[in-house]
Amino acid sequence: MQYYIFIIDDSGAIEEIDYKKIDGKIVTICKMYDDNDFNKLNDILHSTNEYIINEKALNIFKESNTIKYKLGKAKVLRKEKLFGLFKKNNSYEYFDLTFPDENASDCYDWINFEKSEIFVTDENGEKFKIKSHQNELDLITENKLDSTKSYSFETKKVVFNKKFDSNIDLFKIPHYSWGIYVSERLKNKLENAKITDIRFAENKEKLGKMWKPHFPIIEFEK
Repeated sequence: MQYYIFIIDDSGAIEEIDYKKIDGKIVTICKMYDDNDFNKLNDILHSTNEYIINEKALNIFKESNTIKYKLGKAKVLRKEKLFGLFKKNNSYEYFDLTFPDENASDCYDWINFEKSEIFVTDENGEKFKIKSHQNELDLITENKLDSTKSYSFETKKVVFNKKFDSNIDLFKIPHYSWGIYVSERLKNKLENAKITDIRFAENKEKLGKMWKPHFPIIEFEK
């Protein structure tokens, strides 16, 4: 079983996001960087929280078995040369696709916490193993309510148990990884459709040095 970390390149990147009500509906207004290195109109644009995505790419996600998502309209504003040094904002129709953390709650049931390497360090420097997702949530709550407590969390390895849904094409595990993970099926669909400027990392070693601490080793029970 192979899953990949899904990476959107920043050759087409959103600098600012705002939300406006247009004809009674909330529309995501996306301002691209005014820089030729970062304002390519890719099929999926690089953004901090959302996937700003065109219809071609959206249809692939719709056809796939992903965790539940939220979908809305987006307008992408891109400064383009009018003549000489003058530029104007041209508007392009995209979609705002998000995978809220709360829609990933079932994914925690797939984790074998006994075999995983998920740790918490307390205010005294003592390190403990997290025994369940509820265990982590309880410690987070305690951390907020008790000023004498200070917990820091670290995820080195996540082992998925036999409950893991091998039919899932896209999932995430908030708290334990910054990543969005996609199946080989979805990877192949995106590549065959020639979706622009995306990459897939087989493991955390394929990531840049600054990102590695936020992505654990992923394993599956056999």
